[in-house]
Amino acid sequence: MTRHGVGIIGTNWGVSVQLPAFRAAGFAVVALAGLQAAKTRRIAQQCGIPYATTDWNTLVAHEDVTLVSVVTPPNLHFVMTEAALEAGKHVLCEKPMALDIHEAWQMLGAAQIRPTQLALIDHELRFLPALQTARQMVHDGRIGQFRRAEVRAITSIRADLRQPWNWWSDVAQGGGVLGTISTHQIDILRYILDDDVASAQGFLSTFITERPVRAAGRGDSSPIRPVTADDFATFHLRFVRGGVAVIIASMVARMEEPQSVTLYGDEGVLRFVDGRLLYAGLDQELHDITPPHTVEFPEEHQWLSQSSYACYAEATVYFAHALRQALDGDRAAVEPAATFYDGVHTQQVVDAVRYSSAWSGDWVELSGAVKTQG
Repeated sequence: MTRHGVGIIGTNWGVSVQLPAFRAAGFAVVALAGLQAAKTRRIAQQCGIPYATTDWNTLVAHEDVTLVSVVTPPNLHFVMTEAALEAGKHVLCEKPMALDIHEAWQMLGAAQIRPTQLALIDHELRFLPALQTARQMVHDGRIGQFRRAEVRAITSIRADLRQPWNWWSDVAQGGGVLGTISTHQIDILRYILDDDVASAQGFLSTFITERPVRAAGRGDSSPIRPVTADDFATFHLRFVRGGVAVIIASMVARMEEPQSVTLYGDEGVLRFVDGRLLYAGLDQELHDITPPHTVEFPEEHQWLSQSSYACYAEATVYFAHALRQALDGDRAAVEPAATFYDGVHTQQVVDAVRYSSAWSGDWVELSGAVKTQG
């Protein structure tokens, strides 16, 4: 079998989580692009990546790169994804797909005219056995008619006032909890329910309104810069086939809470919480039905094992194996993946919530929603 080459654009999540996952699945990570030359070269040397650059265009054009993983701020997803597709590469794009629906539609168009190339969104949780089991149980009627969902994503990752301003603070770069975290929750609901969102209504807020430009040492000070992106979101969704959902997300809480998705039907309840799947039928208590893992996880992921992000790292390994199988000729391996069709629909939801929050707070209908591929 061919050992496919991966090029990663981004030196944070792409290196700490995706790199070990790709290698565990048998990929060769052959190129790394980052913003800072010295940092990128150092990481590449430490990780045994033969090519390092600050020019992502040269990574895209690299002859040994088969798959480009775009793990950058969202404002760069559109231009990088289009360039990679034009270069004949397969693409894995980090969420959120784009800055807005206009970019998302153009990205979808670029993928549609190249049907032999993979163009997928990194909603890796779809590949966890627990979520795949949940989807099948809903399909089989194990919770009956879906009525409502409650979703919580409460984290302290940006709660420290000393954390410096970066793209997470900047709406122009695609920062904010709605795009960076809640897009996962939107996609989880769409995947498990196998349904689209019909309308959305929401409220966004920025509790920490300014941050230092750089991290300051003891006794030092740093200039202050305004935060323009949301750090708290609460919104409601109505689904095409019926049922509603409420989602609450914060990245400035003073404590970490388990990330959870609970589905209530007229005959049962399903709850996905930090990688575990719980179920209760009629007149039952919730009990753990998490299926066993079927892959081995790399040692490099051990630092994540006690965090609420462990399930994301685990899912990335499953996703990497599926990508490898797909590039070896078994395209059915990536059927669970979020396509650019899914990315467009999630972007429609995000834009609707933003519009609702900014203007009236009323429900916003999703017009022209696309159907998921297949």
